[in-house]
Amino acid sequence: MSSNERDVYKQFIPIDKNTIEDKVTGEVYTLTWLNDQFNIKYGFTFTEYSPHYVKIEWNLEQLSNEEQLEKKYPFLNRLIKRRVHFLNTLIEYSREKIVSPLARKEGNYYFFASSRYLASKYFSSYNTWNRNISIFCTLGLLNKVKTDNRMTERRATRETKTLAKAMKIEYTKLNPINFYTIPNYSVELLKEADRRAKVLIDNNFRTNGFSKFYLIKVFGQDFANSVFHDERYISEYSQYVQTQIEKFIFKDIKRHGYTTKDRTLRYVQINYSLLQPWEYGFNKEKQNKKAILSREFDRSISEIKGKYSLEYKKANKELKEKFKLDSNKTIIFEK
Repeated sequence: MSSNERDVYKQFIPIDKNTIEDKVTGEVYTLTWLNDQFNIKYGFTFTEYSPHYVKIEWNLEQLSNEEQLEKKYPFLNRLIKRRVHFLNTLIEYSREKIVSPLARKEGNYYFFASSRYLASKYFSSYNTWNRNISIFCTLGLLNKVKTDNRMTERRATRETKTLAKAMKIEYTKLNPINFYTIPNYSVELLKEADRRAKVLIDNNFRTNGFSKFYLIKVFGQDFANSVFHDERYISEYSQYVQTQIEKFIFKDIKRHGYTTKDRTLRYVQINYSLLQPWEYGFNKEKQNKKAILSREFDRSISEIKGKYSLEYKKANKELKEKFKLDSNKTIIFEK
């Protein structure tokens, strides 16, 4: 797409799948409006894809407006500030990756993407792309879609084989390509994204602890299933580890008045007899006690705080004096 075309699209606000509005004059254009008049005024022909391209430019504009994000959507800004370049890249990538004029959900075109391909083509790792995409889906800035359309599924198979060939790996070793849609970043959508971001932050959001299990605990199973299309649920092993963490925190606070995440990771003992290979991380990577406890701690600390009426925060001067601390460490203590 030429820069001239992009400049034209930047003059409009997306309304719906068929409609755009001039930012300056407020004039509204739809597919049924006379294209000749549009062409005369802007030197451009309105097509069925025009609202899509307008939406792309509009969304990028909203993400680049740091002042607006900080003032109007502070929780969203806090969550995406360091990863917004991933979202910008994904939106740019989606521009020309439309699967079919007929493949839409809520007016937004399907596009396909592979975290492994994005990592190889742009920057960062497969795990980082995978995790960030799931975070964007959680916030509603990106939607993962299931498809039962044979044409779309065949397209996905072809694209997966093409990608595997380009990456010089066997087709069967590459996860199937996922389909997504990108919504219009309207005021209503950004407000909802900000609300979800606040819920995540209030529930001790940590990149290390972000997973389907964390989403189940925060938003419920159905919501988590919309972000992670698999059959995972909160397992017996996850519950077991959380119980061990709870027991230690409760006893350590009774003994010392406070405890810390570091002490929890150091002293809680767990076994691996019930551990499933898919429970931690995006790969079946080698596990160790500290890594498992750290993730389960991040996932469950908000629930534990509520259950035992605890606080989890960085020690101020008053708390340092009360617990005789020599640093401003983050501690867990009774309210």
